[in-house]
Amino acid sequence: MDAIVLAAMAKWPNVPAVFGWLRLDARGQWWIKDERLQHEGMAEFFNRNYSRDGQGRCYVQNGPQKVYVTLDAAPLVARRTPKGWSTQPYDDDVPARSAWLTPDGVLLLEIGGELAVVDDRDLPSLLDEGLPGWDGDMAALPTTLKLPEAVLPLASETLPALQSRYGIVARPK
Repeated sequence: MDAIVLAAMAKWPNVPAVFGWLRLDARGQWWIKDERLQHEGMAEFFNRNYSRDGQGRCYVQNGPQKVYVTLDAAPLVARRTPKGWSTQPYDDDVPARSAWLTPDGVLLLEIGGELAVVDDRDLPSLLDEGLPGWDGDMAALPTTLKLPEAVLPLASETLPALQSRYGIVARPK
């Protein structure tokens, strides 16, 4: 977290939280109300000051004020890299441990103990490479996602069930 944010929190400890204004979409883009955030510096600030509280609610610490985040899918968004996965809002190259495919065709991973949705722009090539010959029939979903960097256990699961398993509050109030 930025030093200026920590100083503001110490100076004004009882500022009310904000709900319903900030959203993280399934591609790692920030939205303020219904407008995609275009300002790169502000997006970087949000990324640096993004966290999750003990109740499973994600937020951006904006000075002394917590701005709770509505999640389209998961707290993290994963993009594939040569070393593993880069996650938004953070930018770490980390390995995945498990994978799930929802009946709606959304791929989610466990990365660093957290749930991450795979950016849909990576999905077609990832499924072609990791599930060769699979025809899309969920009843015949393979039990592993075979990638050059790792073979991951794979299962079918719904997004709400995964959010519950990981203690995620997607729409905090």
